[in-house]
Amino acid sequence: MMTLKEAIERIRPVDESMHVVAQKRLDNLTKPRGSLGRLEEFARALVGIYRQEMPEIPKKAVFTFAADHGVAEEGVSAFPQEVTQQMVLNFIRGGAGINVLARHAGADVIVVDIGVKADFEPMEGLEIRKVVYGSKNMTKGPAMTREEAIRCIEVGISLAEEYAQKGYRMFATGEM
Repeated sequence: MMTLKEAIERIRPVDESMHVVAQKRLDNLTKPRGSLGRLEEFARALVGIYRQEMPEIPKKAVFTFAADHGVAEEGVSAFPQEVTQQMVLNFIRGGAGINVLARHAGADVIVVDIGVKADFEPMEGLEIRKVVYGSKNMTKGPAMTREEAIRCIEVGISLAEEYAQKGYRMFATGEM
């Protein structure tokens, strides 16, 4: 598994010259120049990141990281912690808002148990990568150790590597 340090070292800057290529293409489309607003900005960014004039992104995934937070014992959450487990199952069944957005984008939702205070049976659409059984109460001390935080980030790095091997080319993240 790649470490956080190794992942940071592999990050390359965006290819700024590809922004010019993307803008030329956008300006030659049958539309007023700049009329797509932020969408054009997004298109230029993608071209610069992928270093291709027409990047192909056949498979996309939204990793939804699920965990319980210890500060819930202070009564600050709108819902009890049991809802986390129920929401994980709802995500897997496709019944949450992120599932609707992902379907519109043609992306798969992958739920990651990174720190839910309950155990799940293995099932399709769920990656069990538990680092902790919920964080600690941050009003009484650190919510997690630096090492736990780094392990959580490295789980994300590992998932990105694994899913890239499966043909995924774009990732979004969310949390529950």
